[in-house]
Amino acid sequence: MNLSFHRFVAVLQKELIQARRDRFTLALMMGMPLVQLFLFGFAINTDPKHLPTALVMGDSSRPARSLVESMRATEYFDVSPASWSAASGRRFSSPPMPPTPPR
Repeated sequence: MNLSFHRFVAVLQKELIQARRDRFTLALMMGMPLVQLFLFGFAINTDPKHLPTALVMGDSSRPARSLVESMRATEYFDVSPASWSAASGRRFSSPPMPPTPPR
């Protein structure tokens, strides 16, 4: 495909002339980025905290317990046993912890 700079400028001018004629399209071109800026700036929270998390422990070794305690120490997870949260229907995240193979 042969795309030249002059063709690009010509198409850009044509589209700007059409947008100037159609006020609704011009309003959308100016308004939608402002709406997105507002939503992403204020309304959407990208820092989740206190997520209900159920752990399925297949291993009770020291590294597994250390991982569980480090997850409990943060404010991002509310760790609970899988049996309690599965019965209440509150489990959102359940990272599996497989048993450690014997050495």
